[in-house]
Amino acid sequence: MSNPNENGSRLDRIEALMLELATASIRHDNEFSRLNAVLNQISEQQAANARQIEANTRQIEINTRQQALNQEDIRVLTASIQGLRNLVADYIQARSHS
Repeated sequence: MSNPNENGSRLDRIEALMLELATASIRHDNEFSRLNAVLNQISEQQAANARQIEANTRQIEINTRQQALNQEDIRVLTASIQGLRNLVADYIQARSHS
């Protein structure tokens, strides 16, 4: 039969192991909570990045359409200037022949 000292010592070791296990479990839970918080932050940042990419893409499309319109305006303006030059040249030529 075991003596009371030996039983007490075993009980102390069991209690110490249980305390270590509880402490490790708390550390584990805390680390998982921290990791989950980091993953949530990353997820939120990725969603924000996706929204910004979408907004940038729309702005690029708008800018591209505006650039095409501007180029057309430049072509029309260039043609108008050329027409005005021709008109002025014709006018000067007509006056010099009079």
